[in-house]
Amino acid sequence: MSSNADPFPLVFQIYIVREPSFINFCASYSKNTIRERYPLTSQLIEENSIPEFDNLYLDFNGIIHTCSHPNDEDAHFRMSEEQIYTSIFAYVDHLFGKIKPKKLFFMAVDGVAPRAKMNQQRSRRFRTAKEAREVRENAERKGEKLPEEKAFDSNCITPGTPFMVKLSEQLRYFVNKKISEDANWREVQVVLSGHEVPGEGEHKIMEYIRLSKAQPGYNPNVRHCLYGLDADLIMLGLLSHDPHFCLLREEVKFGPSARKKNNGGVESINFYLLHLSLLREYLDLEFRDVRRSLPFEYNLEHIIDDFIVLAVFVGNDFLPHLPDLHIHENGLERLFDVYMKVLPSLGGYLNESGNIDTKRLQVILDEMVEWEKEVFEKEYGDINWFKGKQSKHIKELERTENRGSLVLSPSQREIFEKVQKFVQQRQREVGANNNTARLELLNDFPARDREFVNKLAADLHLELAWDDYDEYDQNIVTFRLPESPGEAQADPEDEGEGDEEEWVSDEEEDEESRKAVDRVLGKYEKAKVVEYADKDFDQRYEEALKEKMDEWKRSYYMGKLEIEYDDPEQMASLVYRYVEGLQWVMHYYYSGVTSWSWFYDYHYAPRVSDFKGVAEMTFNFELGMPFRPFEQLMGVMPEASKELLPEAYRGLMWDPNSPIIDFYPQEFEQDLNGKKQEWEAVVKIPFIDEKRLLDAMKSREHLLTSEEMRRNTFGTSYQFEYNPGEPTVYPSSLPGFFPPLHHCTCTMEPFDLPTLDGLHLVKGLCDGVFLGTSALAGFPSLKTLPHTSSLGFHGVNVHGSESRNKSIVIHIENPHAPRKPEDIAQDLIGRRTFSGWPFLQEAMVVGVSDALFKYEKMTVVPGAPSKVVQNPHSKLGLTMWKNKAERIESVYSKKCGVLTGGVDILLHVRPLKGLKRLESGALVKDYEGPDKEYELGLQLAVAEVESEDPRYIERGPSSLNEEFPEGGKVFFLGEHAYGFAARVAATAADSLSFVLAFSPSEKLENEALKEVVAKSMATQYIPSFQVAEMLAMSKRALSRVTSSFMVLINDGQKVNLGLSIKFEGKAMKVLSYSNKSGHVWEFSDLAIDLIRDYKEKYPEVFRILDRGGDDMAKASTIFPSEDDPGAKAKEIRTWLVTKGVRDFEPVSLLCDQLEKNIVKEIEQLADGFNKERSASDFKRAMVKNVPRRAVLKPEHAVYRLQNQKFDLGDRVVMVQESGGVPLSAKGVVIGVNTKTIDVVWDVPFISGTTLNNRCSQYRGSSVEFNACLNLTNRQFVSAVNPPAPPSPQQQQQQQEAKLQPRSRFGSHSSWGPGGQRAPSGAWRAPSHPGFSRSSGPSSTSVHIMTNPNRGRGGVHLNGHGPAPGGSQPNGPTRHAHSTSTDDQDSPRGWGSGYQQEYRRPPGPPRGGFIGLTRGRGGFNRGFRGGFRGRGGYSATPPLSS
Repeated sequence: MSSNADPFPLVFQIYIVREPSFINFCASYSKNTIRERYPLTSQLIEENSIPEFDNLYLDFNGIIHTCSHPNDEDAHFRMSEEQIYTSIFAYVDHLFGKIKPKKLFFMAVDGVAPRAKMNQQRSRRFRTAKEAREVRENAERKGEKLPEEKAFDSNCITPGTPFMVKLSEQLRYFVNKKISEDANWREVQVVLSGHEVPGEGEHKIMEYIRLSKAQPGYNPNVRHCLYGLDADLIMLGLLSHDPHFCLLREEVKFGPSARKKNNGGVESINFYLLHLSLLREYLDLEFRDVRRSLPFEYNLEHIIDDFIVLAVFVGNDFLPHLPDLHIHENGLERLFDVYMKVLPSLGGYLNESGNIDTKRLQVILDEMVEWEKEVFEKEYGDINWFKGKQSKHIKELERTENRGSLVLSPSQREIFEKVQKFVQQRQREVGANNNTARLELLNDFPARDREFVNKLAADLHLELAWDDYDEYDQNIVTFRLPESPGEAQADPEDEGEGDEEEWVSDEEEDEESRKAVDRVLGKYEKAKVVEYADKDFDQRYEEALKEKMDEWKRSYYMGKLEIEYDDPEQMASLVYRYVEGLQWVMHYYYSGVTSWSWFYDYHYAPRVSDFKGVAEMTFNFELGMPFRPFEQLMGVMPEASKELLPEAYRGLMWDPNSPIIDFYPQEFEQDLNGKKQEWEAVVKIPFIDEKRLLDAMKSREHLLTSEEMRRNTFGTSYQFEYNPGEPTVYPSSLPGFFPPLHHCTCTMEPFDLPTLDGLHLVKGLCDGVFLGTSALAGFPSLKTLPHTSSLGFHGVNVHGSESRNKSIVIHIENPHAPRKPEDIAQDLIGRRTFSGWPFLQEAMVVGVSDALFKYEKMTVVPGAPSKVVQNPHSKLGLTMWKNKAERIESVYSKKCGVLTGGVDILLHVRPLKGLKRLESGALVKDYEGPDKEYELGLQLAVAEVESEDPRYIERGPSSLNEEFPEGGKVFFLGEHAYGFAARVAATAADSLSFVLAFSPSEKLENEALKEVVAKSMATQYIPSFQVAEMLAMSKRALSRVTSSFMVLINDGQKVNLGLSIKFEGKAMKVLSYSNKSGHVWEFSDLAIDLIRDYKEKYPEVFRILDRGGDDMAKASTIFPSEDDPGAKAKEIRTWLVTKGVRDFEPVSLLCDQLEKNIVKEIEQLADGFNKERSASDFKRAMVKNVPRRAVLKPEHAVYRLQNQKFDLGDRVVMVQESGGVPLSAKGVVIGVNTKTIDVVWDVPFISGTTLNNRCSQYRGSSVEFNACLNLTNRQFVSAVNPPAPPSPQQQQQQQEAKLQPRSRFGSHSSWGPGGQRAPSGAWRAPSHPGFSRSSGPSSTSVHIMTNPNRGRGGVHLNGHGPAPGGSQPNGPTRHAHSTSTDDQDSPRGWGSGYQQEYRRPPGPPRGGFIGLTRGRGGFNRGFRGGFRGRGGYSATPPLSS
């Protein structure tokens, strides 16, 4: 495929689907239980905070759904299959790059599932088809013209469909490509278990883990990471009993943010790790109180196994939840209470590695009966039954009420007091907008109290709503003041208050109306309170209760299940099947499928009180055989998806004469059954009769084609490994779109799971596993700090509001309490510590402070040992220190459920950035600079860890021949060939030789690109106050018209008449129109012309802009002379659209980007260069005797390029041999972010994106600063004759300077990681004659997904010429020489270099927090943390040290 062709006409973006069927468990269980009850279990993953993993597993179907139908609610949305495949590839590549597994990458696609799962699959697919039809019909009713091509039918993500067959082919191609081209993929074993292999994806993964654990020599500390959105993953991870286990999942949002579509690509997605090591410890804390009362040994592994059984009762993929036991209503908490109450009497645990003790299960179920009675009393007791229960007091109450007296129960009195407080508070708030005030009460009232609430609201004329729900999906009753105050009248029969206006609150408020309210409140306040208790009615109550509950249950069983409650045989069958299902699930979880054909053939579960005879139940399962793919398709598909099946079988779904036509109803009932969301509803469709289905299909099997017969068989899993031998050609999986892999170095062969062969599955923990403080690095433990815990209501803020449920609260013990800060400073400054508990991250302590002083180590006398120096805070610094300490305490309390105690001492630390590669080849630790310094509470610091992270262990240099093997790929950092890609030809003791290729034409190409970028840089911005003066308008008017200016029109709609070129609240600007410098907005000539045109055409809009007040403007006010002001407002909006306002591109103020038109010109130039370039344009040169420091190996980029800086328009080359961008590909920086750069590359590639529609298909990507080498601003030029190395005294001074506060003097750096500049001591080489800032040779074209530099074969190498810049060499070197096959075109003087004196900036002053005025100490809030030296308060961004 030609590199300059445009085979991608459609715009591709990765969206995040929030398919409810996949996130049921995540959304409900994780939200309401794990994150609230166990707040510390989830970790937002960021760079340097991701543990090292051995194995990464993908439960793949979630990825397919995410990437194939992200917007089911849009009837117009379409994606091609090519877009779906590349979206999946990009997503998988992103997950692999995030986790970087060391040994195994296991991708498991759902194959044919057991019948027990097919019930849920059938319900899901019927509902999906119905919803898709409703979306389409709704659009057609509105008159919308839909695209001719059919929408994607997500039901095709089922084994045996043509789509799944093609997807398997694409995935095999993708893996072959990645292993051939991506160095990170070569080091691991890759396994793909496709749809052809029976079994659910997550259970294929767990089967592999189970069987691997049983093998001799299994490492008990294997580090697992499992990605998936399915419901079972938390339970499956726990029951593996491997503590080094994490679940990887996307951030699931709730509330308004959940409805926002993510167009930023996969790079913008937040991912979380759910640490099962922490969940295990939380469960230990949850159940620890039962330890003392157990007559048998307490064992956490058995507790976890029992927890798995209890969780099934709230519902899973195979069994419905027990009636009225909902996870969002604290169902699991109630189960925990029952379990801990009865466990001491059970004589042992409930679940023995998947085998349920039915006798013990019966005891637990019997105890749950009491809870069912409470549910009945609260939700289903009516007033007549309640009178029978409390006859004596009810009669007394009736007699009292008949006399006109008011009598309240204690609970009613409590309700009244809350309402009274609410009303009186509103009365006091004169002039406030009382119509928005509301009182919310949890709706757990019995029937009589509900009547009381209605009467109280009526008497006080309060509006009442019973159908509201809070953010926790709990039903609430809401009291509101009347919307129309004058209409609220007191009850005319209530003591003569009939004519009073109780809620008048204007300036002429009638005092009598307030008195009327007070009279109503007074009547209730004086009411008699009567206890409802009768010691004589207990027996009658129990009889009445049973009678009413039997009536209740009869209604349940007949209405839901259509069975007779009074029929013992029907009830016994129902109960047996449910308990049998419970045992089937446990076998499935712990040892795999025990029966392919078993399923629970009811839509609902029995009530708890009807579980009788469980103790005597036994179960026998027959393994059987799984359905073949077409049999499953016929078993789960609705008639609407018939085209996904072979033609031979389609008639069975719609033909009236079909023997199984009843399996495919067109309409069906959906029962919420106590749930809140439609997707949680029970889909009441017939269960499949296996015999009838197979008989009907067998009669038509002979009509299948040979290709369909192949699709209807089972296949095998495949393993892929890197083969450094002779490359092969792997054919294209999609001819015309994906090219063949001409240099494929991947081998693919069938993969078989480990076998037992007389071995036994391991129960519980493996011997030799590391737990708690001994856990491997990156796997957190609460035990790394001394603590206690408690369970209670703490109001943990997890979802933006305080939790109303209980949480495990951690209480930190402070062992440093009696120590003096001076002693702590002496011990800790200059030593490492670990912050971020419990997610530990190494950091260097550079200071200690208390409420009055900061303590730092400094060299007072040159040559003498450093000593601790004490400096007081300024007045403002004292306040800032206190705020810092209080914030640490508050965040841990509210966000994490951790009580730290008072924070009296702060450590000032700088986190470990990673390893830094020295010019000798050694790797040493590199800590962040002062701009990344932050504070840490002393009691939250962990001094040492038992397990070091192997990624950050310092290492000495390797020999050159080991580090640079012959044929290895490198980039030359010499001054006159900076950034050229090359292959190593030979190595000597202290130098190496390599061959590179270059194109003399690239200098002209870069000049052309430079001219295009210069257009964008020419935009000038004028401060807003000057613009206002130029346009003869006020600053307020200018501010309003350039923002959103909403206007109400006649029909109640809102129209935005603002230009929307600045967004103060969102901190966003519009490219080429607005900018913000400090606190002042600035506008370009384009913006000024637009405002001027607007003002001249519609001056009436500008006349209204200076009016005060926050009320929204009305069209009738702006256009009083217009007959239809709303139409005039719409006319203006249409005019604004013609001016391009709708197409404006808002971006963050913190980011810098090139405009779309500039990016398009860059792409067109690059396409032209690629088209005109030929292989003969490239020259080759041999470069000899090059020192180690003058070459960059791709895997060393992460160490050597950490502090690189970029500007818009910089030319870059990809120097990392991992990730989605091909090695040696070149591009132009079109966006600079805080941690990444956006690059438009010269050619498209497989995982490229549009960068949120800013560039063409597959041409853009966001990459980290250390992934590319900046060819324009050359910062690592290697000089040949370096200065003498620093003396030992100079080295000591430089090291001490790193640990001291940074200077407040110096210039700002260019963009870099966190705003950093190049490393201290960097050298700058002067410009060389004949080379411009962006000159140099060019690269070869890189075809879509074709990467000649990552396979074997010819030397198709890219390079770049020199430009100003460089880095300080370290140590002597020999001169490098070059020989060329084309002397007339070869660059000369490869080894020449320049030296330039470098002076360190002034040393940092001493002191505490920087104050507002010059003096001793103070606080600089321009960056995180840090006590800074003497001087005034500074709010400027951080300066480089």
